[in-house]
Amino acid sequence: MYILRLFSIFTIFLFTIVSTAQEGWMVGLGPTGTSSLVGGNIRAYIGTSPVFCFGPEISVFPYQMSNPGYETSLFELNLNAHYVFEVAHRFGVYPLSGFNYTNEKERLLLDTEEVEKHSAFGFNYGFGAHYSINRVLLFAEFKGVAGELSDEFFTLGAIVLLKKPQKKSHHE
Repeated sequence: MYILRLFSIFTIFLFTIVSTAQEGWMVGLGPTGTSSLVGGNIRAYIGTSPVFCFGPEISVFPYQMSNPGYETSLFELNLNAHYVFEVAHRFGVYPLSGFNYTNEKERLLLDTEEVEKHSAFGFNYGFGAHYSINRVLLFAEFKGVAGELSDEFFTLGAIVLLKKPQKKSHHE
């Protein structure tokens, strides 16, 4: 019941912020990796000002050899916020922080029937940089996860500005 209440409060908070978004919607994707795994990342952001955005990200790492004799897969769900510092024309850097949920599965190569599963919540920290080309942001990002399933990730990709709300004139 507690989780349902928390989710409801979060949903109301999210829709309140979304309804006041000034900068529009953005979606992106790209490859992501750890020291031993490679996967894909997809993200959707809401820009609430020219320098602040937040939104969910999903990273998926299919089964891959991680340790001798073992395969590991990861599923990550993140909710991150970025504050962008424009340091030059079209170029910005940003710190990031947020929340993380990780689901890790590990199996022995010789016995794919038995899977060891771990899930944990954590906190994200990191930084990134982007370069703007019209409605596309090319980005590189480092993210660490602090928690029971700590790890570090590096992601490259592109974010596309989908919809920018039209500014209302002062007559409306």
